[in-house]
Amino acid sequence: MGEPQQNGRKGDDDALVARAQDGDLAALEQLFNTYRNQVFSLAYRMTGNVCDAEDLCQEIFLQVMRKVSSFQGRSSFSTWLYRVSMNRSRDYLRRKKRSPELLSQEGDPPEPREPGAANAGGLENVAIASEAQRLVQTALMELPLSLREPLVLHELEGLQYHEVASLLRLPVGTVKSRIFRARIKLAEVLEPHKEQWR
Repeated sequence: MGEPQQNGRKGDDDALVARAQDGDLAALEQLFNTYRNQVFSLAYRMTGNVCDAEDLCQEIFLQVMRKVSSFQGRSSFSTWLYRVSMNRSRDYLRRKKRSPELLSQEGDPPEPREPGAANAGGLENVAIASEAQRLVQTALMELPLSLREPLVLHELEGLQYHEVASLLRLPVGTVKSRIFRARIKLAEVLEPHKEQWR
């Protein structure tokens, strides 16, 4: 999801979506397997909690199952999936905010996805990277949603400004401004921890 789609991937997605729209559950499962890591990553960046991200990821794919027949192909499937993911993330965060129960924002960050990443630099490097990841995620959660969304999509998911603008239905200038403000706010939150990265 975070990289521009190559023609091969788009063609594969188009074929799978057509089959899914005809009720082929195997095609839906293939779409799920293709995009689950990206959707989970986005959900985790938005919620800051592994358990919440897993719940949200399931909600997103249930929504995709229910709505795939309404997908008209005006954008790529991955762009449509991003839009569904962002909308469900907003709904989830609103519901959680209204909920009287207080759930912890703590949770171990997702495991590194690269094979052998844990062995590459020894246990000390893994511990430092894990702590840095936790601090960044905690700082992200302090940003208001209006700043967190464009920052996550651009900086962490790798989308271009115009793609973020299209997904969030905002002018490109507004997206750039919000990302700039988010970076400043993030730097302020992380300032007390800067010694840990030297």
